[in-house]
Amino acid sequence: MRYSTKLLPRAGLLVLCFAAITIAGCGSRGEEQQVEERVVPVSVADVEMVRVTPTLEFSGSIAPSREASVGAMMSAQVSRMHVEPGDRVNKGDLMVEMAGEQLTQVEAQFIATEKDWERMKRLLEAGAITQQVFDQVDAGYEAARASYDLVYESTMIRAPFPGIVAATYLEEGEVFVLMPGGGVSTPAIVEVVQMDVVKVEIAISERDLPEVRKGLQAKIEVASYPGRAFEGKIRLVEPVIDPMTRTAKAEIVIPNSGELLRPGMYAHLTLELEPRDVLLVPHDGVLQQEGTGRYFSMLLEDGHARRVDVVLGSAFGDRHEVLSGLEAGQTVITTGRYRLPDGARVAVRQEEGDR
Repeated sequence: MRYSTKLLPRAGLLVLCFAAITIAGCGSRGEEQQVEERVVPVSVADVEMVRVTPTLEFSGSIAPSREASVGAMMSAQVSRMHVEPGDRVNKGDLMVEMAGEQLTQVEAQFIATEKDWERMKRLLEAGAITQQVFDQVDAGYEAARASYDLVYESTMIRAPFPGIVAATYLEEGEVFVLMPGGGVSTPAIVEVVQMDVVKVEIAISERDLPEVRKGLQAKIEVASYPGRAFEGKIRLVEPVIDPMTRTAKAEIVIPNSGELLRPGMYAHLTLELEPRDVLLVPHDGVLQQEGTGRYFSMLLEDGHARRVDVVLGSAFGDRHEVLSGLEAGQTVITTGRYRLPDGARVAVRQEEGDR
């Protein structure tokens, strides 16, 4: 039996054509798969305008609302101490009695002047001297008495305000020396602090200063009373900024009727600012450009991702304040945004709760 050799090339041609058709069909499906893979599944969130109460946080130390290092107006010896540390005093209470050479001299002069005045008064009553002569003696007597009263009162150290004696620096018999020019060898005799109201000083940055004003409320927490917050308010904001630190001092006063807060305690303060409307974006809706301090978001628009640069303000929990770049009602991509090219096709994932 003979076989025709002309059939073999035709059979090979059919095989090649079939293979080509098969390959072409496979290539078409691959391109469709690639197109499908270019649609990136993402999650999204809305940009919202929300009314918030911004806060600023600080740390500082509790201090008395008032404190005074009380000394004498002249060099003198402590003759008697009426107080000791821990004693409570009212304004004007006598704390220390002093004795000194100056007091002795003016006292002696006053006594002598007083005797002359009494003698001249008897002579006036007897008609032995004129009223004019007596008036001159009387003026000298009044001057001597005023001088004595001044020196005497300066040796009686009294409490300048109601408070607690924090410390005493001299004992009875020791000498308080007043140095020329206003300096003193001993810083004070008694230290008095006011405890029914305490204060904390904080430094306000130049950026935050416009939002901080007198009367704003503050919450104060100390380690000694965990879980408890004390209420205070700003009493003073200094108008001048320190050129070295670029901050201004503010003073918060805190009622302390039970005297639970003690000077020297470390305090954490939260300052409540005026409520305001703030544009917020979720933290996951913002990316930082590598190697810079710039931020951007990926917006969802008509099934595509669009990159926009944003400027951020303060943080509020898991959201950021947006100062520029976004508007309320826009939708930002929160997951699937990493390495997502601008203009890429995206599809919003179906959440479990939506199924």
